[in-house]
Order: sequence, then C-alpha cells, then structure tokens
Amino acid sequence: MYNICVQLILNNNSKSTDQLYTYGVPAELEEKVQAGKRVTVNFGRNRHIIDGLIVSVSSSWDIPDNKIKSIIDVIDSMPVVSLEMIKLISWIRERYVCKYSDAVKLMIPSMIKYEHSILISAKEELFAEISLSEKEQSLFEIIKNGSIELEKLKKIYAGKDIYALLDSLKVKNIIDMTSSEQQSGKRSYEKLLSLREYKSIDEYDINKTPSQIKIINYLKQNKKVNIKKIVNDLDVSQAVINNLLKKEILTQDLVLYEEEEETKKEEALMLNEEQTYACEDILNSKNNVFLLHGVTGSGKTEVYMNVIEHYRKQNKQSIVLVPEISLTVQTIERFKKRFGNKIAVFHSKLGKKEKFIQWNKVYNKEVDVIIGARSAIFAPVKDLGVIIIDEEHEDSYVSSTTPKYDTIEVAIRMSVILNAKVVLGSATPSLNTYSMVLKNQVELLELNQRAKNSEMPDVEIIDMSKELDKGNNTIISEKLYESIRLSLGKKEQVILFLNKRGYSGFVSCKKCGYVAKCDHCDVSMTYHIKGNVLKCHYCGRTRIMTYTCPKCGSDKIEQFSAGTQQVENLVKKLFPKANTARMDVDSMSGKSSYENIYNDFKDGKIDILIGTQMLAKGFDFPEVTTVGVLSADALLNLPFYNSSEKTFQLITQVSGRAGRGNKKGKVFIQTYEPENYIINAAKNNDYEMFMKEELRLRKEFAFPPFINIINICVISKNEKLAVDTANEKYNELQIKVKDMVKERMVLLYRPIPHSIYKVNDEYRINLFLKVSRRSLQYVKDIMRTVYLDKDIENIKISININTDTV
Repeated sequence: MYNICVQLILNNNSKSTDQLYTYGVPAELEEKVQAGKRVTVNFGRNRHIIDGLIVSVSSSWDIPDNKIKSIIDVIDSMPVVSLEMIKLISWIRERYVCKYSDAVKLMIPSMIKYEHSILISAKEELFAEISLSEKEQSLFEIIKNGSIELEKLKKIYAGKDIYALLDSLKVKNIIDMTSSEQQSGKRSYEKLLSLREYKSIDEYDINKTPSQIKIINYLKQNKKVNIKKIVNDLDVSQAVINNLLKKEILTQDLVLYEEEEETKKEEALMLNEEQTYACEDILNSKNNVFLLHGVTGSGKTEVYMNVIEHYRKQNKQSIVLVPEISLTVQTIERFKKRFGNKIAVFHSKLGKKEKFIQWNKVYNKEVDVIIGARSAIFAPVKDLGVIIIDEEHEDSYVSSTTPKYDTIEVAIRMSVILNAKVVLGSATPSLNTYSMVLKNQVELLELNQRAKNSEMPDVEIIDMSKELDKGNNTIISEKLYESIRLSLGKKEQVILFLNKRGYSGFVSCKKCGYVAKCDHCDVSMTYHIKGNVLKCHYCGRTRIMTYTCPKCGSDKIEQFSAGTQQVENLVKKLFPKANTARMDVDSMSGKSSYENIYNDFKDGKIDILIGTQMLAKGFDFPEVTTVGVLSADALLNLPFYNSSEKTFQLITQVSGRAGRGNKKGKVFIQTYEPENYIINAAKNNDYEMFMKEELRLRKEFAFPPFINIINICVISKNEKLAVDTANEKYNELQIKVKDMVKERMVLLYRPIPHSIYKVNDEYRINLFLKVSRRSLQYVKDIMRTVYLDKDIENIKISININTDTV
C-alpha cells in the first residue's frame, strides 16, 4: 500500500503519547516528505487532526499496512529542524526525563506555528465506477459541491465516523485533503514609520499635542522606526500615530526586516600574550571544550571575538550566550562594532514576531553571529563553528521550565554532534565545570592579568556587628558611606549590590553572625510561620524557632528582611543630590528598561546604581570606583547546597565592576561573619583556595558534582490531591529502589512542602533523591515509569536533576 513510511513525534502533551509513531506516505506526497519537516495526521479514536515532526523516513517497517494510517499533508517546504537537532531532541528527552514534545518545542519558535485549515475537495476525474457505501456517498455529496474546510464539514455532517469516512474516500482516491496553513513569518514584514517632510514643529498642520510633538521630534532623530518601538519608548497611543498618518504627517513603509543603519566597524584590539595563547589553543587543540578562566576585566570578550572571526572566514556561524537580557545590550554593542549588522539577537523581551524574524535570519544564514540568552542555543544554525557561553557559572543557564535543561550540558552535547568548539568563560567557574577540568574532560585556559593594564580594586571586609556597637543600625557602613561621598565628589560612579533572594527567610543573629543551620545537611533552615518552626528543605528535619541566639545569647536574632527598595530610599536620604536608580526584576518590567538604564549609566546620567544579581554580570563601566556588597550574609546563608559557591561568585563578580578604567577601585564587603573563608577567598580573589575547600565539603556531605540530586515536584491546585499523590508516588518509588537504597547507591527522602508552598494557587510538594553516578540512568528509567507513564488529572510533575531549588 505504501512505498515509504515516516516516524513522527506528535505535537501532543499527553504522557501516554510520548513515543514515535509510524505513518504511511501517499504516493503524491513521497517527494515532499523529509526528516525535519512537519506533517498533519489524524490521531486517536476520535481521529483528531494534529501535526507531527518527521524524525526519519524509511522504506521498511514491521507494522502491517492495514494497521498504518496515512499522513494528510506536508506542512513545510523546507525542514524546520535539522538532522543534528533531531539527534539532540532524543538526547534531551533521555537526559532530562521529559517528553519528546517538550524537547521539540525548544527547537521551533512559536511564530512558526500555523493555523490548521484543512481543505477538502473532490477530484476532477469521473467516479462512476467507484463503489461507495451509503455513508460514504452521503458525505461525498457534500464535498463534491465545492471545496470545504474540515471544521465547516464537521458542522454539516454530524456523524462521529467522519474521520474514518474521509480516510476511506482518500484511499479510494476521489478526494484531496490539503493544509492551507498560514506559516506566519515565511515573509514577515515590519511596519516602519518616518516623517513625510522634515519641518519645524510650527509648520505642521496639527493640534501640536505633547504626544504629537514627541513623535515628530523622535522621528527627526531616528529616521525610520518600528511602530511598536515608538509606542513603547514614548508611551504614546496608536491612535495618535494613526491621526498623524491620516494627516499625512507620517508615512509608513513595509519592509521584510527592520532596517538597520550600518554600524561603523572598529578594528580588533591587539591581544596580549595570555589572550593570544588562549585563541591559538582553542583553534588548534584537538579538544572541543574549553574553560576560559580569566579574572574580571582580563579581556575574555576579545578572545571570543577573535575566535569568531576565525570561523567567519570559514563561512561558519557562531553562538554567543549571555546569562541575562541586561548583558545583551552591551554585548550587542561590542559585537556590532566588530562584525557590523551580521548579527541575530534572541532574548525574552522580544515579541513573537521579532523572535521569528531573528530565527529566519539565522535559518537563511544571513548572519554570522547569534547572541542571546540560553534559548539561543537552539537557533537553526546551518554550519556551526563555536558556541561561547559567557559567565558560564550563572544559574540562568539552567531552564526553570520543562524540560529543565542545562545549557552547558546541551552545548557540550552539540559539540559532539556538530563537531564544533565550546568555550565556557568566567572569572568564577562553577564547581561542576571545574570538576570536568580536573577529570580532563574540559581544557583549562587562564587569563591572570587585567587587560589595558588596569589594576584590581582594593577590597575591604566590613564587620557589621561593630557598626551596631557604634550605633549605626543602617545597612550602609561608615566606611562605605565615606567612599560613596568621595566618589560622588569626583564625579565618579557607585554600584551597591544586594541579593533580593535574601527574602527567602533564613534566620541569623545580627550581633554575632550565627545562622540556624541543619545539623545533617549543612544548609540554612527556613522559617515557616505555620507552626513557628525552622525546617530543612533537604531532609525535612524541623526545630522550634528561637528568639535568643544560642551562640551569644543576644536577642538580635531575626529573619533577614532588607530589600532593594528600602536601600534605594535610604540612599536618597543620605545622598539627596545624587542621581540614584534601581535595577532589579521589579523595576525592569518595561521592554526597553534594561537598555535605557544601561545607556543612562554609561552616559553618566546615573550616579548610584542599586541592584541585584544582574549588576554582577559583566557590566563594564570605567567610571565606577566604589562598589558596596551590602549584605554578604544574605547570599551565604540561603538554604541551598551551593549557597557558598554562589556567594563567592557574586561577591567576586560584583567586586570586579570597580576600577575597570584607569581609576583605582574600592570594594566594601559588609558581613556579620568577617572570618568566613568564603568571604575572605572572594576578598583575595583566591578561586583555587575556595574551590579546594568547597569540593572537600561537597564530597563530605554528598553533594554535586560527586553525586546527583534529583528533585521531583508534584504540583496541584488541590492541596490534598498534591499531598496524596506525592506520598503515593513516593511509596511506589521506594519499592522500586529499595535494593539500591540498601546498597547506599540511592538516598531517598520523604516528600516535604516546597519552601514557597503555594504559588499562583498551586500547592507544591518536593521529593529529593541523592543518586550515585553509575545509578543515574537506571533511576531515571524508574522515574519515567513512576511519574511519566500516564497523565494524572489535575496534577503536574516537574523533574529537575542537580537542582538547588527547594
């Protein structure tokens, strides 16, 4: 019946359909099918029409022809997923214990999705000799009157057997079924506005409202601009724009891509000896994966750009990943100066249409460099030379939504599939990456000197308990205050860093620095209002909340509660003449917020910038001379096994923002634990000392990279259902791994509430396992049967491997 068949991944979220399906290919579609294209098929007892991604095409199969359904139509004219990325889909499914469909969605942007409009029509030939059943004839009588959409046909013909009858008519070759999908973005156009004439405001025949004046002046400066950008940047309504178009003050052009002025290119900087060696080794080594460990300001970006230039000359594309949208602004700026406009950009602030335009540029190989956050790793690159992951230690490279993939692991896997290079760059590499160096899985390259001969900043630790003794109850020490005052007097800039995650609820003593920690897990305990208890979110142990410090007897024991808004208010009171701004998630909600604050700080319009982690991620401002880490303890005592690592990284990174130009920088680390080895290692920029001590502790307490931690989270809006399901699945899992538990290859902990138990009306119950390396795959297979074998009504399951989320 069929000459060829295809194997498909169906676009279906059901766990019961998480497998490959075989469909036959009609003779008229044989030349169109190809791995990586999407097709429409009917599926299930109700024979719903859905789409599927072709993963393979074959001329042999084991299923009887009478058991194989036919595909309806081929959606794409060209493959939207390459053969290499199809291999990656299978790897992601196995590695992160997710469904095929979850992995496929990473590869295909939302703008390439289509609206099904299945058109059914009778063929033009005569059908007198074809025998039809009564039901077939009845349906065919409707179809032969003219082409009809499937949805409309279903309303006219109410029988439940419509899909079976259509299949039969198609097999008898008397009807055609085609998909007239709208593949949005195949030719995607942007609406650009410009002034019809350049005149003074008074010469325009309009009412001259403030909004109209803003638009006209804006377009005088910027020439042609996307309509949405004008609305967002100027906070004006579409109605004002429409009025100006109607009066022919403005003109509108439709262009395939948003027009960009050609950026004036800059010559490459001369590399120093360390940078030259790093570039040559990356390009000439037989190894594919490298860790570029360079102190802050050592010129890692210059190394990246030289490697990219090498692959550009070979007509290969490069991917550059940054951890935050806040970094894409300055990264794009630097890369455009070197490579012009042959750049595509991916980040979360782009609209769906904008993302597809960038996707299309990469797909058509119109760009050489792809810059973006973690999702840019899945850009449809045709010939990949190198993947660069800057600030590789950042948490944002691990996806927080299913599938919970690690971008670095994905990049390393892609280097194997595509024979490409991977460069991981950081001043504070993750312990996971450094452990791969120690195992000779990753080659280490080091940059120990700052570029441009700039000096490392002076770093001072401030004991905040002594500030209390002096009567200073604010979060800004006397020495930090004085340094800010002096910097402002010299027209220099200041950065103040506070980790907003400090709201997580750890309990500490402001007098002596004591922190309530679990005796069994070496992580801080979290305060729960219900029951007035401290709870460990790794082993579930609890203790009653105390209001007297067990170490010094002080009554200064409390939850940490300072936030960026409180700091901003305090700074404005202390330095009323300074221009102060805040950069955190709350203040960065607008589409252009990051770019605006970046440009204002770069141009010297902001004197003091207060913010959270995003301030630590690569900002390069030569006028910053004072940096304050306002509460190192807020980082150090979070209830995560890797809180020490994150503390060292953040303090080191934030400190590196100071003195990047020709002016000496000063950094003040404020803490109640001035003798802590982590804080002192960060002060001295001593990564080796920190790394050795932290790896020793991780091994002793059985944490990654020496063991795998798996977090299974059961989520439901029904609290009882969430609790009951979590316990039921725990019991089922316990039976399946009991022998491994006896042999200490698996440690299984009872279900406990998530530290943030209820989010958006959904209750969350966590279950943790510690699993040896050799047992990981076996345990993942068990987890798939226990948790992903079938859908559970009103329950969601989230699986994360080596997570710090509790």
